[in-house]
Amino acid sequence: MVTHVLDGKSRAHLPRRPLAVSMAVVGEPGSAALAARMNGNADPSAIVHSPALLILPRVQHETLIVAVPGEGRTTFPTGTTIHVSVAVDSAQDPDPDRAQLTARDVSGLSYLELATIGPDGDRLAVTTRLEDPEVPLGPLASRARAAARAVLGVDQVPDARQTGIDVRIDTSLSMLGSVRNGSVHAIMDIVAGISSVVSADEMPRVSLIGHRSVGLPAVGVTELATRTQEALLSSKFGVGFDPSVTNEGSVSGVRRMTVSITDSASRASRGSGDPLAVTVVVSPSRAALSSPEFVGAVVPPSPNGGDTSEFLLGDPEIVDQVVEAVLRPLVHNNGRLSGTVS
Repeated sequence: MVTHVLDGKSRAHLPRRPLAVSMAVVGEPGSAALAARMNGNADPSAIVHSPALLILPRVQHETLIVAVPGEGRTTFPTGTTIHVSVAVDSAQDPDPDRAQLTARDVSGLSYLELATIGPDGDRLAVTTRLEDPEVPLGPLASRARAAARAVLGVDQVPDARQTGIDVRIDTSLSMLGSVRNGSVHAIMDIVAGISSVVSADEMPRVSLIGHRSVGLPAVGVTELATRTQEALLSSKFGVGFDPSVTNEGSVSGVRRMTVSITDSASRASRGSGDPLAVTVVVSPSRAALSSPEFVGAVVPPSPNGGDTSEFLLGDPEIVDQVVEAVLRPLVHNNGRLSGTVS
């Protein structure tokens, strides 16, 4: 039989017969459930066979299929990926016509619209609501993306409220160890995860700052940490870091937040006057957090001298705390964005 794979703004047509909406979950058992909505309320015509199976015996109106956290959870646990399909409900046909939705990592979300199903002439139209394909990220960036979604309450920030990210990296000599042990690489992975939520259509801009500013070529979030690390390893480290010095390039109409990466609590405490400016301090000390002027987070390196990314993945609550701290000014200016999931 025919299988339609739906991705982006796509639609498939199925015979006008009873339909079964099924879901396979990768992650914690019971972490997700399906629901059918009509005009914002539960669709009374849908039969809930199990959290992962809905039966639509007779589709006479447009029905919205959504995924919600299961078993009383408020958000989907980290590492939750769902695979949803809509198929003709037929006991006689082992391989009926179906529409297969693109798998989606829902980690950190509290709700996700999947597809609408409604009459279209003599057939039923299945239209995906997953308009933006998921960007594949590594483990640390994925954890940061899930944390950002949990903080903001959305899959991706709506276009009208997206915020670009400008990263300014301290290249004073004291930062060299933080580059070599992977700490800056780890922070850039966290930035990549945040950027995929707050500025999906706008690539982060990175500047290496010492006595002057050097802007790096723009790259997507999948390559951000690696390309930045390569540039840092080939750079000359010297004296001084002034985050107010920038390498000005083309500026779009999207508002931007500034993330400064340094190892100095005293430098980090300088107020910039920018309400969306934050600092990430690479240090085993949490002294920066005691300053009333400090806005941002502290990322400790691995205590045994190992790779910082592996250390953070072993203690993912640190990643969650860093993401929440980095996004705090944005939340303060926007409020939580729940209800505007794309």
